Amino acid sequence: MLVIMVFIYLLFTNFTKNDFYRALHERARVAAQLYLEADEISEPALEKIKEEFLTSLPNEIIRVYDSTDELSFVKENNRNWSKKIINEVRAKKYISYQENDNQIVGISYDDNQGSFVILAAAKDVYGKERQNKLLEIMATLFIAQLLIQFLAGRWFAKNTLRPIQKVNEQVQKISATDLHLRLEGDKGKDELSILAANFNDLLSRLEHSFDLQKMFIANASHELKTPITNIIGEIEVAVSKERQAEDYEKTLQSVLVEADRLNDIIRNFLLLANAENDIAVQQTELVRFDELLWEIKEIFSRRPNVLLNIQLDELPEDETQLYIQTNKTLLTIAISNIIQNGLKFSDGKPVIGSLHFNENKITVRITDKGIGITAHALQNIFEPFYRSPEANSYQGHGMGLYISKKIIELLGGTISVQSEPNVGSEFNICFVQNTRF
Repeated sequence: MLVIMVFIYLLFTNFTKNDFYRALHERARVAAQLYLEADEISEPALEKIKEEFLTSLPNEIIRVYDSTDELSFVKENNRNWSKKIINEVRAKKYISYQENDNQIVGISYDDNQGSFVILAAAKDVYGKERQNKLLEIMATLFIAQLLIQFLAGRWFAKNTLRPIQKVNEQVQKISATDLHLRLEGDKGKDELSILAANFNDLLSRLEHSFDLQKMFIANASHELKTPITNIIGEIEVAVSKERQAEDYEKTLQSVLVEADRLNDIIRNFLLLANAENDIAVQQTELVRFDELLWEIKEIFSRRPNVLLNIQLDELPEDETQLYIQTNKTLLTIAISNIIQNGLKFSDGKPVIGSLHFNENKITVRITDKGIGITAHALQNIFEPFYRSPEANSYQGHGMGLYISKKIIELLGGTISVQSEPNVGSEFNICFVQNTRF
């Protein structure tokens, strides 16, 4: 705005200056008519010219020079021009220039009396007043617009930053004990709403991790305490007095059982920590599902009294549908945990693992004929350390299904379960094929 105002002021100044030059030119022309043509015009016309000329300009001076450069018609000598200026007017016929505060115009005028030079000078007082008035108006407008812009800018900035201030106030209220709090961002698609939504997602993940940590500590201390207490008790009984070799053997067998139980708990805890680690997802390879199921069967076949049947009756004609890019180790653990869970609750009945294909989806179905799962338990079986009342008579820690679900979701798959008490359960592990050949 300042640049525009300066530009307008300069244009106005130039226009005023040129307009005054035109006025001086006209005054010089009128002077020529008044002094040189008076003998050739009628009395009324001369009077009209005098009326036009009577209104003089501020500081106005008009001089008429004859062909010998001598001053004519005017006797005052307080303002005369040099011969150099007069000759320049004769040569150029017209000149205009500024000297101090006065503007000067010179014209050449030929008459029957000879060749004359008329020089007119005056000060553009009214033009200067208009310029100063314009400058005053512009300065007032500029200061006013600065003030308006400042106040409007602060108002807009305050309203623009108010949501950010509100978010900051909400964030300051969130601590490790208040992770359930959420930011009340707008439900729009602006950057702040997206930031609030992402921050709420982060809080949800942190809250889940903190809850899991609390649950882990509480259950781990309980789960680890039992076998350790049993081991210490068995050893204390064994060393309290001298016993037979058979008694020591029974004690060692009991300690071995508890040690295996303790090892199983620690292994599950390590698997749980690994399942929470997203870095494991980056360690992928090309896995063929039918071969993976056979490898899992081979692992279970080494154990006594295990009935695991693998059914591959619906293999696709296109072998590429059997492959996905994933972490083979974690996927093996996830499927093995579900099979182990089915074998445990089937009381010697066989567990069936099968493959099914639907366009670009691969589904692993694990079916057992065990005790089944109640509707209430179905809502909680994937929670860490959860054990249904029906499963309390079976050995376990309530971590296998949670670890499996965590691994499968981490690898980009889904898991669902259908079950009926005393009939059996069916787990479906589904992956979308992410590799094309």
